Amino acid sequence: MVDDLTGGCLCGAVRYRCAGEPDSTGLCQCDRCQRQSGSSFLIAVVYPRDSIEIDLDPLKTYTAYDSDGAALNRHFCGTCGSAIMITLDRYPEIRSLMGGTVDDKSRLKPTFSLWCSSGQPWLVLPGAIEQFPDYPDGLIA
Repeated sequence: MVDDLTGGCLCGAVRYRCAGEPDSTGLCQCDRCQRQSGSSFLIAVVYPRDSIEIDLDPLKTYTAYDSDGAALNRHFCGTCGSAIMITLDRYPEIRSLMGGTVDDKSRLKPTFSLWCSSGQPWLVLPGAIEQFPDYPDGLIA
């Protein structure tokens, strides 16, 4: 049996627990995710919505919309500002947790990277990580 994945924010006001293994783990190099993460990419750990236990009360939300009008909600701790989770109108059945908030980061094994066309030219990813120039059709991440 696999141990649940746990994590939380910098100040400890937000804690979460995810049952089992994630559906996927990937990187996003779009400009918005670079800005949110304060780095060259964001690590997203994707779970089914019902596999996550989290107290939503201390979270604040910033919502942005894509060109089709679908919302992308970035949830963060209202006290320390740590980015915790992304939810998407387009995929309401999943939650993308921020890899930097996972307690045991050694468990994270990204298999893909999105929006590589926006990536930093000096960032060289391992060959095992499938790289997409944008967001491929049919991918749920």
